[in-house]
Amino acid sequence: MLQKRSDEAAYWNDWENFCWVVEAGSFTGASDMTGVPKSSISLSLSRLEDRLGNRLLDRTTRKIRVTDFGQTLYDRIKPLLDELREADNDARSNQQKVSGTLRLAAPYETGWLHLAPALGKLLKAHPELRVEIDDTRKIPNLLEQRYDIAFVKTDARLPDSSLVSKRVVAMERAFFAAPEMISRRGLPRKLQDIASWPTIVDMDDEYWDLMEDGQEVERIALSPTIRTYNVEMRVRAAVDGLGVVRLLPAYIEDQLNSGKLVRLFPHHLSSPLKVYALTPARRLVPAKVRALLETFDAAGTDR
Repeated sequence: MLQKRSDEAAYWNDWENFCWVVEAGSFTGASDMTGVPKSSISLSLSRLEDRLGNRLLDRTTRKIRVTDFGQTLYDRIKPLLDELREADNDARSNQQKVSGTLRLAAPYETGWLHLAPALGKLLKAHPELRVEIDDTRKIPNLLEQRYDIAFVKTDARLPDSSLVSKRVVAMERAFFAAPEMISRRGLPRKLQDIASWPTIVDMDDEYWDLMEDGQEVERIALSPTIRTYNVEMRVRAAVDGLGVVRLLPAYIEDQLNSGKLVRLFPHHLSSPLKVYALTPARRLVPAKVRALLETFDAAGTDR
């Protein structure tokens, strides 16, 4: 009986490995995604093909191609495996003890300013919990990449309606420039005054706006000198006098205190950078996920 159960477990693992290979496009990619050795995945696929009596993949020295037979089976098996993972997550979420590994994906700024303090409180309250954080702006496939939570900006397009979103923070943004740039061009009085200035923008910025009492009062189109996701590069370029930048004031306190950057329109803000936590749609939320979101709530960061 024990041997039979072991064989059945290996058989379902073979199916799962097959799905990983199809999604990754290679044995190496599947190994990187799962942590399973490439040789074990290759053996697993050979075993599955022998059992089915048909080829699932055509292999060459450079790449693999899914056969028609393999694609048909993948389309049937993949949703079933996803549902099985979901059922397993729901079952384990009944455990009230906050432990195990919490896997997160978050942009750098979100992690540095807000996620790190929340995690500090969480880990002090639950010392048996472990955390893994990937620094990314891309929205991952939470189930396939096995993330518990992904933090994303509100203007990012959500790829899957099965995800549950919760706003965890709205970060104030304002405009800044180096003193030398202001001395050359004069102190702007309204947003339109900087429309002709060189700008340093986030990759997602399509325009800049200025807010008053929560309402947009001005907007300008952008023709940036520098466009990058890297916030540290944007700060450095602004300090070097290469352009105006829109940033979170909390991120550049040192530069403001030292006079390397000066805030423009000090009585106005730009629209806030809203960050959402995305989680898989589950009837029961795992205790470790619930604990992190409650930590954000307790800190008042979701206002």
